[in-house]
Amino acid sequence: MQKDKIFKKIDSFEKELINIRRHIHSHPELSGLENQTAILISGFLKNIGWRVTESVGRTGVVADFGPVDKGYIGVRVDMDALPIPEKTNLSFSSKIDGVMHACGHDLHICIGLGVAKIVKDLELKIGTRIIFQPAEEIASGAKWMINEGVTNGLRKILGVHVFPELYVGTIGIKEGSMTAAAGEISVEIIGKSGHGARPHEGIDAIWAASKVVAGVQEAITRNLDPLEPVVLTFGKISGGNAYNVLPEKVNLTGTVRCTSYKVFKEMGNWLNINISSIAKSCGAEAKIKFREITPPVNNNFELNKVLRGSATEILGHQNVVELQKPSLGAEDFAEFLNKVPGAMFRLGVSSQRGCAPLHSSEFDPDERAIVVGVKVITESIVRLNN
Repeated sequence: MQKDKIFKKIDSFEKELINIRRHIHSHPELSGLENQTAILISGFLKNIGWRVTESVGRTGVVADFGPVDKGYIGVRVDMDALPIPEKTNLSFSSKIDGVMHACGHDLHICIGLGVAKIVKDLELKIGTRIIFQPAEEIASGAKWMINEGVTNGLRKILGVHVFPELYVGTIGIKEGSMTAAAGEISVEIIGKSGHGARPHEGIDAIWAASKVVAGVQEAITRNLDPLEPVVLTFGKISGGNAYNVLPEKVNLTGTVRCTSYKVFKEMGNWLNINISSIAKSCGAEAKIKFREITPPVNNNFELNKVLRGSATEILGHQNVVELQKPSLGAEDFAEFLNKVPGAMFRLGVSSQRGCAPLHSSEFDPDERAIVVGVKVITESIVRLNN
């Protein structure tokens, strides 16, 4: 099929994809609970002739099309919504209290369905596998699916994520690290209880905790390479039961982000040494736990080149933006890149009136971005078959 006919055909089912998106948006499901979403996806794909496997990684859906003996080019899209009350006042706003598609995964799903709808009519020598992944927002779904063999037979994988900082009709390409590695840190500061009027008789765990919060930030700026940024944010602190009693324990919980995988692998030990030292200087003890959540998305150069070429042909050079900065947000698409070469691009979704940020209760992306994503991915799949 000629390219102009491919793109016209994609345009012809734009309204269908938008209607599906609006239905999904109205019925969002949280991470690991995407049951009805998965049923919708599976039914759509089976009806157009794809080989569908359900319940992969709990609620995930895997769809294959084309030859089975030459491996597959993969496309990954995510499915889950967020525990955010919607405030967009759209006619198709969420019908589920406190749950909203505030990260564009409803658009991602429809991009995957659109790619499936067009790929089935193309004569490609390499098979295509579309992975509808659950639980991206809790950085678990990719691991669930990989553990059940979803990357077996994959030769390459492509990903997409909506991006409110770019206008609809544009995409962003990022060489190297696109997103940060993410970790969770938990710290228990152990002091000695005592009377608030006689703090010298105890060990003030709150004072020690405040020193840890401030001191570790200072240590990051003085001891670590500023060209390999690290962001540490404590989002929760708890301790104490009375206004006039030194608490024996204070607990801190936070997140660590960095774009260097090497630095990330060293962070657990570094935090343990520095936090323990700060607490000790206050006479307290610190117990530190560091959990790696997901590595950074590190885009493959050759696949980035394919995405760039495809987008340039479809959208024009001026609408392909070379992103200079990585995001410190995390994305478990990175887990797939530990198994197979891949790349993710940013899809512009801002209209002339603008677009609220990701994870905002007012997030309202321009739906015209769906067919843009379908076209860029389809053209990239075609090029990877040549």
